[in-house]
Amino acid sequence: MAPAARSLSWGRARRVRWVTVACALAAAVAAATLLAPGTTRGGATSASRTLYAYVTYYGWFDNTPPGCATAYSGCAGGAGTFAHPITLATDRAELPVGTIVYYPTVEKYFVMGDDCQECDADWTGHGPDGGPGLAHVDLWTGGRGGRGFPSLTCEDALTQSTGTGAPLRTPLVVDPPSGLPVSTEPLFAPRTGHCYGGARSAVSYGRYRNAANGRCLIDQGSGTVSGRLAATATCTAAADEDLGFEGAFLGDRRLCLQTDGSRPGSPLVFATCTGSPSQQWELGTDGSIAWVQQLECVADVGGRVELSACTRAADERWGFEQEPPPA
Repeated sequence: MAPAARSLSWGRARRVRWVTVACALAAAVAAATLLAPGTTRGGATSASRTLYAYVTYYGWFDNTPPGCATAYSGCAGGAGTFAHPITLATDRAELPVGTIVYYPTVEKYFVMGDDCQECDADWTGHGPDGGPGLAHVDLWTGGRGGRGFPSLTCEDALTQSTGTGAPLRTPLVVDPPSGLPVSTEPLFAPRTGHCYGGARSAVSYGRYRNAANGRCLIDQGSGTVSGRLAATATCTAAADEDLGFEGAFLGDRRLCLQTDGSRPGSPLVFATCTGSPSQQWELGTDGSIAWVQQLECVADVGGRVELSACTRAADERWGFEQEPPPA
C-alpha cells in the first residue's frame, strides 16, 4: 500500500477460540435489551436491541503507516465508557455512523466511526467469513507506543471462533442504556503488552496445500535464509512446508511471509520477522490467505507464489493440514 494513513480496517478471521464470557455478562445482555429506551450518541432515544455479530479487532499497527486514522471520525480511540466509547468499524448499512453499542464480553461501550473492508464484504456479499448479511464488527484496541507483534497477537487472541475455526457470533447491545458495567482494563496495554483478560493467541502448525495443483507452500530457506522467494513444491512432509501461523504472521521459525510489493503479481518472500504491515496475513474461512493491508490473496500462479486479486479462484485457496510443532 502507498505510504499514507489507511482509514479502512481489515477485520481478522481467526483459528483460535477465546471463551471467557461469564454468565453475569450474558445476563447483562438480556437486561440491557429490556432497559429501553436507550440513548444514542446524538441524544435520541430508541429501544435497545441485541445484535449477534462476528467480532474482530484492529489497532495502531493495522494501518499503513501505523496510526489511528479512520474513515468517518478522525483518530480512533476512546475509553470504553458511555460518554467516551471506543471506535468500532463496520459497514454503514449494518450500523450507521455514530451508533453506540455495548459489548458484554469486554464490558465496554463502542461507537461506529470507521469502515472495515472485510465487514463490508461479509455484509453485502459472500465475504471471506460468510454472508451476505453476516454482521461483522471490528473493535479498536489501540497500541500506540507498543510493538506490532504483541498488539496483533492480542487481536488474534480476543477474536472468537467455533471449534472448527468458523466465525462465532456473540451478542452486542445496540443503542444501550448508559448504566451497564464498564471494565477499566484496556483491551491492549502498549507498555506491557498485556492483552485483556490475559488472553493469548494460539499457534497453528501445518502445511498449506494449493487447491489448484495440490502443491504445498514452502520456505525455500528452511527458516534460516532471509529473503528467499516463497514457492510451492510437491508435498512431502518436509520441514520447509511445516509453517506456523500466529496472530497475523505466517512463517517458518524466525522468518515471516512478506510481500515485496502492493499490487497483484508482487512476489512473496520469507524474511526476518519485523511485525511490519507487509508481513500481516489473514486466514479466511474460504481457504484464502489474504494480505491484511489490501484485498489481495496469496496465489500459486504458474508455479510462482505472488499476490492475486482475491477472485476466489482455486489457485488462491489453500487447504490446511495440521502438523505437530517443530522440535
